[in-house]
Amino acid sequence: MSSETKFRQDMPPPGGYRDFNFARTFPKMVWRPGVVVATIFGTAVYGGFHAIATKKASITEKFEDVDINNAMQPFLTAERDRYSTYQPSPVFSRAIYFFIFRWLKLLKKNRDLEEEVMKDVPGWKTGTWYGEPVYFTLGDKWWDPIACEVFAHSDKYLMKKERYWSHHSDYAAPKFYDKWIPRFIAKYIW
Repeated sequence: MSSETKFRQDMPPPGGYRDFNFARTFPKMVWRPGVVVATIFGTAVYGGFHAIATKKASITEKFEDVDINNAMQPFLTAERDRYSTYQPSPVFSRAIYFFIFRWLKLLKKNRDLEEEVMKDVPGWKTGTWYGEPVYFTLGDKWWDPIACEVFAHSDKYLMKKERYWSHHSDYAAPKFYDKWIPRFIAKYIW
């Protein structure tokens, strides 16, 4: 059996084997360092310019809002005064008078505290700064004091409660949507 079978030895292919690469091989790079650095730099430059442009637009918009508010203030005050002649329901009137009474009581308390604290200062007149009026008002016109003046001698809790609690102001007039709110719901809202 072995005599008929020829032994065949595997030989190299014609021309020989290719050279063996014994040098260190690196994996293929998906992101080349130059591309990554250029992308990051480009994104940072774009973001910087975009941030500057957004800030300029924001400042311009705020300036325009303040300008519009200043221009509209006389009209808003006139509307507030015009609607202050509105006669609400008796229950609502009592609520308004209650809040006005609390408001005036707080202003009187502030005035009394100022008198008590400054009683030893010579030449001090309550409601003025050493005899000079703090506000130069026209005649007997009423000016609403700002929140930090009203709550100057109050607890911080009271100031936050009164300042941030969303409620109708004393000058609240009927709103355009009041006619669509049913009366049985409206009495719980305002």
